[in-house]
Amino acid sequence: MKQKNRHISKKTKAAWRKNVDISDVDTFLEEQRQEERIGTVADKSDAELFLSDTIPSVGKSLKKTRKDKFSADPKFCISLENSSKVPDPIVKRNRVTNEAKIAKKDSQTSKLEQKKLKSFIGNNRKLLRGLKASGNVSKDLWAEEPIPAELKDEWFPQNVVLHHMKNTGKPLVKVAESTHAKPNAVRNVELPVSGSSYNPSIDDYNELKQTVIQKERQKIKHSEHLDRVVTKKFIKMSKEEREAMVLKEMSEGLFENAAEKVAAEVDDDSENEYSAVNQPVQNKKKKRSEKNRQFRAVARRNLEVATKVELKKLKDINKVHQLSSELNKREKKTVKKQENRAKRSEEKKQKPGRVAYMQYEEPEDDFVEPTELADSLRTLAPVKSLAADRFKSFQKRTLIAPKKHRDGISRTNRSTLKKWKRYTLPTHKETS
Repeated sequence: MKQKNRHISKKTKAAWRKNVDISDVDTFLEEQRQEERIGTVADKSDAELFLSDTIPSVGKSLKKTRKDKFSADPKFCISLENSSKVPDPIVKRNRVTNEAKIAKKDSQTSKLEQKKLKSFIGNNRKLLRGLKASGNVSKDLWAEEPIPAELKDEWFPQNVVLHHMKNTGKPLVKVAESTHAKPNAVRNVELPVSGSSYNPSIDDYNELKQTVIQKERQKIKHSEHLDRVVTKKFIKMSKEEREAMVLKEMSEGLFENAAEKVAAEVDDDSENEYSAVNQPVQNKKKKRSEKNRQFRAVARRNLEVATKVELKKLKDINKVHQLSSELNKREKKTVKKQENRAKRSEEKKQKPGRVAYMQYEEPEDDFVEPTELADSLRTLAPVKSLAADRFKSFQKRTLIAPKKHRDGISRTNRSTLKKWKRYTLPTHKETS
């Protein structure tokens, strides 16, 4: 160790620490630590020490560069990597881990994945069956885990996993279960009524005929009801009577009768007379006997109420069997209500929902008159179009909104409920 100045005193410890140069010792120790961290030059191979420059024949494409970036470790993990080569002084460590929590988390994730796979298979069973039958399926893409094994660690929180998967081009999208659920339980293709066949049996044909007759009667009854309670309620009046009624209603209160004038004068005379609004009140104090009588009446009423309560208790004790039977009846009624509610909910699933301003209207039954029944398929005339049947099926399954076609209305105005009228505008070209 070299000293800066020979004439500096080093008699005390403070002077010695102050005036001694130990920079060479610090440099030696720093070099020794650096060798421990990165290793010595003698220990490294020639490939690690020297690098030969090579010119690539074909440069990397942008797609290849991005793919290499995706496969590389994320940049935020570089600071977590241990680049030091210093051996761990403590070889055996006690690592504290909660195995119960890890096992519970793994079971929850596995259950969720099984549920997603089951829902997908249930919704796309026909598609998978057709692909397997054709032999185009070499591997099951949905069996692969969307999250790589490197990210399934307790040190990676959920937001980090989502961020990484989003930036690697494989985002985890949470789809609601309602997107795969059917709006109702209506079948895609409903079986036709047996009586609508081209060669039906007598019983099935008569049953369909009675159903059609019953529906027509209900429509006629409804129209008669509207005619009776709406149309016939309006009074038919002539033009002169209507004008007289309008004149009377509009001139109400403009002209006064003699009787009304006399009544108004009498009211004016009565209003001129003075009458006190609040009558004078005299401060009449109650006597002691009146107060005692009032107190006894209150006590008597309280005693009657208490007596009634006690008598009701005694009656209820004697009516225990009756009360228990009433409770049983209520429970049975509640159970029956629950069953009816469940039954109505199941029936509601078979009905179409409301998706627009118009409700779904059931199409008329395919009924053929007895004289029009064909004896063979060659002479059979189609009752309705297959496209119209599919269109109605889409409406019933709430896949499209029901609409009404109105002739003579432009396509942009068909969605309105107004009744449009067509007029011919006169022009100068028309001759009278």
